[in-house]
Amino acid sequence: MKVAALSRSRKTKVNLRSQIFSLSHAKTYLGRFILQPVPEIEPIPTRPAGYFANAYSRAEIQEDNRLAKASAVRAPKDLE
Repeated sequence: MKVAALSRSRKTKVNLRSQIFSLSHAKTYLGRFILQPVPEIEPIPTRPAGYFANAYSRAEIQEDNRLAKASAVRAPKDLE
């Protein structure tokens, strides 16, 4: 009986230098982890107006709009 009780009470050691932790281990050892500052991300530049003006022909735009309109799921008329 004593052997079974000892094996249940023994906890596995956690490698705190590991990159991956289970949620239960992370909660247990959260106070021991070293938090590192996250560097700021540079803002994404916005494209000027008309950037994609020559990307598609008029026929391609009309076809894409027609296909998009046909593929839209509409609410039943009794709900409107």
